[in-house]
Amino acid sequence: MNKKLTRTIIAGCLFIVCSTDPICAGLVDQVTSANASLAGGHPIEALDSYKAILSSPELSESSSAELWFNRALAEEKNGNAPAASLSLRRALLLDPGFAPARRQLGVLLGGRGIPLASGWREAMTEMIPPEFLILGGSIIGWIGIFALIIFLMLGPRKKRIVLLAIILAGAGHGVCVLGTLIDPRLVAAKQAVITAKEAQELKSTPADNAASLGSAVPGTLIRIVSRNGSWWCVSVGPGVSGWIHSDTVSPLLPSSKGV
Repeated sequence: MNKKLTRTIIAGCLFIVCSTDPICAGLVDQVTSANASLAGGHPIEALDSYKAILSSPELSESSSAELWFNRALAEEKNGNAPAASLSLRRALLLDPGFAPARRQLGVLLGGRGIPLASGWREAMTEMIPPEFLILGGSIIGWIGIFALIIFLMLGPRKKRIVLLAIILAGAGHGVCVLGTLIDPRLVAAKQAVITAKEAQELKSTPADNAASLGSAVPGTLIRIVSRNGSWWCVSVGPGVSGWIHSDTVSPLLPSSKGV
């Protein structure tokens, strides 16, 4: 099924459910108002609305890739490209195959000279959502295991059928492992984005007067290695790491307050 059609169906179902829930219906009204503000050329009002929506208790356990995408558009129109790159990455965490967010992130980072990751993992997630591989692989794998048990219990044993069941079980669980490996959420807890508006120096030790080991451009995705008070030791790339102030970066995974 087409991904755009799938999202449309889900959105329609949510609208039907929310129309009977006063609290949820209020969120729908807020989203409609925020979208109207963004489309009407009022990015400041739109951004305030998206922040309020994403920090609402109703979205504390789940969120929407489209909401983070629209928030990114509002942030970009307000001149805050680093924050927009963070919101776009959060949209892709929720929906790795969300092509508009990936395209916009590529344009945004390209303008700052930051390459967008485009390895085999990213290519796979664009084609097939990781959760589909994990769920589908698990189902196929367990079907193979149950079939193998049944065939072994019943007689006479047919080698070809038993071999087919073994292959089915192995392939299913292999697909499940593949889905887990390509899921960007697996490593997101240790990642952050530099959201300061100026390039940040990487220090050799957690001190302002420490030697500089290089710098990181706003919008860069970093890996958190360790923490020491208000300082974080981060890795920007292979062989490039250093200490940076924690208030210049934002964790990739949003808090319950949507920030």
